[in-house]
Amino acid sequence: MGNSSAVQRQNDHDPDTNLYLPESCISSIFSFTTPRDVSRLAAVSKLYRSAADSDSVWNKFLPPQCDEILRRAVIPVQFASKRELYFRLCDSILIDGGGKRFWLERSTGKIGYMLSARTLAIAWGNDQCYWRWVARDDSRFDELAELKFVWWLEVWGEMDCRLLSADTMYRVVFVLKTNADASGLDRCPIKFSVKAPGVEDMEFEHSLLVGRQGRHTIASGWIEVVAGEFRVLAAEDIDDASSEIAFRMKEVQYLKRGLLIDGVKIEPRPT
Repeated sequence: MGNSSAVQRQNDHDPDTNLYLPESCISSIFSFTTPRDVSRLAAVSKLYRSAADSDSVWNKFLPPQCDEILRRAVIPVQFASKRELYFRLCDSILIDGGGKRFWLERSTGKIGYMLSARTLAIAWGNDQCYWRWVARDDSRFDELAELKFVWWLEVWGEMDCRLLSADTMYRVVFVLKTNADASGLDRCPIKFSVKAPGVEDMEFEHSLLVGRQGRHTIASGWIEVVAGEFRVLAAEDIDDASSEIAFRMKEVQYLKRGLLIDGVKIEPRPT
């Protein structure tokens, strides 16, 4: 009687002895949590680790368009399991001929993109008198845009919300830098704006050379300016008329030089 009670107490505290719950059932339960939760649960026991490594779990965390993204990858993505694929995508991959980066947020599986300077529209961007395209080791892409000099500075682009994670808050971040010859960028603030379906247009002015809390951070030497935020609707609520977001930076009053543009990130808002 005493031994039976001791065994029961052990069963209550050791997940590996709860054999009445099949591993496939545990995997199914795990798939309704988050990648962060599954990674933590895998440390509980051997049974949980085996269930957490199941392809059925990690397949739920991969986006519906995953196969299409893999076809667009510049370098084929090699993986032996869906878990390995998930974490490979968390590191970001180049797609669309190297013009974009795609990634998954590690803890949530939410989709992020970065559009290279080449994929953006830049006023006079193809005129070598005003801009040049250079390769730099600190760029996320093969080349970036470097401003020689210009009065009319304007950069803009757009994104289809249907490519992002549904029912998620996103932010638009311009990734910029100034070189040693930079001038004119502090004489007048640059206007940043975002237009998204269902919300008022967002616009603010910001000086790249004078930090402003909440708008301007430095990451690996790059100035990251948050141009605005928007919510992607649930998939069933998005139609052709409400699928596009547009973003822009503009300053046309003073002569400017020495600005580097790496691209624009469309990423889930940090929580």
